[in-house]
Amino acid sequence: METKKVYLHTEKELRAYMHPTRQKILHYLSLAPDGMTAKQLADRLAITPSSAGHHLSTLESIGMVKMIRTEKIHGLTAKYYKEVQATVSLKDTVPAAQEIKNAMLQNLINDIYSRWNQAAIKIESEGREPAASDGNLLTGIIYLTPEEAEEMGNRLLDFFERHEQPKEGCLPYEYALIAYNTKILEK
Repeated sequence: METKKVYLHTEKELRAYMHPTRQKILHYLSLAPDGMTAKQLADRLAITPSSAGHHLSTLESIGMVKMIRTEKIHGLTAKYYKEVQATVSLKDTVPAAQEIKNAMLQNLINDIYSRWNQAAIKIESEGREPAASDGNLLTGIIYLTPEEAEEMGNRLLDFFERHEQPKEGCLPYEYALIAYNTKILEK
């Protein structure tokens, strides 16, 4: 399955995407291969189903979620939503939205770090040493030629694309990867 590209250009689109509740909804949907209803999300987020439905509708309008099916539950029609496999592009963000874009990226990284830290604390509270399969946080400097940097980026993107769909026996791993040429800051 090819990953869709979603372009967010305007302040309104960025605000729709970066809203903290909507980011949580996208996180929960990414962990639910069969989709979730507004009611299921509302229960997880401790909000009303109508509020969850509003957030889902907003995410659907910017192409980040889609309704995948309906089911009759106690005489009511429940709509199931799934996260769209998408790469979000912020490349052509209008200048007026630049500050929002920066805040959004910082929030995304902070949220992933926070969940990783919660997992690390849980492992420690269980009195066990973390295994490689639990995940890790790595920082440092590596030295690459421009060609090696290109190769690394392409290999990582290929690896991620091959593993973005749930498969039997596979567990979900959340990641944030930042790599940049430090010489750019010296120019």
